[in-house]
Amino acid sequence: MNSNKFEIDQSSDEQHAPTVRPREYSGTQFVLGIFLFASVMAGGLGIYSYFHAKPFRPLQRAIHLAYPKSYPRVEGGQQKMHRDTPRILRVTMRVPFDPEAMDERPQVDTLVVRLAELARKHLDLSNFAVFEVHLVQMQPEQKAHKLTVTQDLAKPQ
Repeated sequence: MNSNKFEIDQSSDEQHAPTVRPREYSGTQFVLGIFLFASVMAGGLGIYSYFHAKPFRPLQRAIHLAYPKSYPRVEGGQQKMHRDTPRILRVTMRVPFDPEAMDERPQVDTLVVRLAELARKHLDLSNFAVFEVHLVQMQPEQKAHKLTVTQDLAKPQ
């Protein structure tokens, strides 16, 4: 007879024992993979922004030549979420004067007319219904002064 009343079945423990799998990737490989992923995403974003801004680059260069240090940004198109919205040509630029001040209004009007002339010269405006100009004066440690001027391109000027 067996002095031990309870026998332990060793074969059942081997079946339920956790198996330790070797790592598929080392920490170095994982970090390099993350850097590779980030590089691919940054490159893709750069390529997208290049082709998105490419049609407006001639106008952006012309504005920069006419108004140095204005840091112009030209965008155009239609909101994807709202298909029935008008196509907008939007110019955003810095100005050295306060565009909100009423005494600067003649200067604002002259600038907007000049920007519209440059846009007609460098782009086909028949693709757009609205011309939007955003003028911004940045001042250190103060709130920016902004003015938006909108012109309807569908109506003859």
